[in-house]
Amino acid sequence: MKLSLIIPTYNEKENIQELIRKIQKEFDENKIDGEIIIVDDNSQDGTGNILEELKKKQNNIKVIHRNGKLGLSSAVLEGWKIADGEVLGVMDADLSHPPEKIKELFLTIEKGEADFTIGSRYVLGGKIKGWNFKRKLMSKTATLLARVYTKVKDPMTGFFMIKKDCIKNKEINPKGFKILLELIIKADYKKIKEIPITFVNRVEGKSKAGTKEIFDYLQNLVGYLPHKKNVIGEFFKFVIVGGIGTIINILILYLLTEKAGIYYLISAIISFIVAMTSNFVLNKVWTFKENIKFNARKKYLQFCLVSVLALLVNLFFLYFFTEIFGIYYIVSQILAIGIALFINFLGNKIWTFSK
Repeated sequence: MKLSLIIPTYNEKENIQELIRKIQKEFDENKIDGEIIIVDDNSQDGTGNILEELKKKQNNIKVIHRNGKLGLSSAVLEGWKIADGEVLGVMDADLSHPPEKIKELFLTIEKGEADFTIGSRYVLGGKIKGWNFKRKLMSKTATLLARVYTKVKDPMTGFFMIKKDCIKNKEINPKGFKILLELIIKADYKKIKEIPITFVNRVEGKSKAGTKEIFDYLQNLVGYLPHKKNVIGEFFKFVIVGGIGTIINILILYLLTEKAGIYYLISAIISFIVAMTSNFVLNKVWTFKENIKFNARKKYLQFCLVSVLALLVNLFFLYFFTEIFGIYYIVSQILAIGIALFINFLGNKIWTFSK
């Protein structure tokens, strides 16, 4: 097999020559038939001129010069259009991805052990060096949100390889700089494998991630829903179960208070626990299709914690909309319930019932 490795660049003059040297070394030492395709977004620091000089000396280098800063994902797609390889790869230009892992990612596909390989920071053996707390938190949050769609532990990495046939006739058009999740959702592959890497924060140059990329990612997440109809189905089942739980809660509250003469606050606690237990059982068996006995105690505790979190979210937004924005409290409660419902579903989907 031949490997086509795409490297998007924007102002990477400090890193690009060293990166290409290391990649060529990996190709030579491991007898990989590889080409390097660099897609430059009109770098202002002279990166384009350096690439043209490298291309003259190394015949397996292709360079695409674009007219502006058009984004990482579109750069990857542009590079794939001229790729000759049966395997398509992507890595960053800033030396944050270890070139020595090219061999493992590529040979795993070549040997038929997977159709899709991912350089993962979050599987056993993977590491991140040089990130501050904020960057780690943002990455973990983005990864957590992606769990709605995939069990892949690092769907945000920019270092991966995939057979070209897996994306044949597929419409791949993500916004921003995260293309991997789109491929995980849309590509045709039988087996995907995560390979641990050590991600090293860039030493030279400036990170390209910003507020716009965050909003692009969130927009992508919403846009993927039609491709995962099971997620929509699970959400509506979750809503139905919540409605059943509400009826159970009110009915038991009424019976205990009016018929059994129990103090209403005690009745409310009992009715809440019964309704929450009913919701847990129905969601486990019906919504998320799990065996009722599978990790029942642990998952029940997780379900309770998520329910309490959703309640706190509800109360927060009820207060926020009513006191800060002056919205009528009934309308505020409806809005707050909607937000809490979404948080409740996400929490249970990606944590409680993630298998």
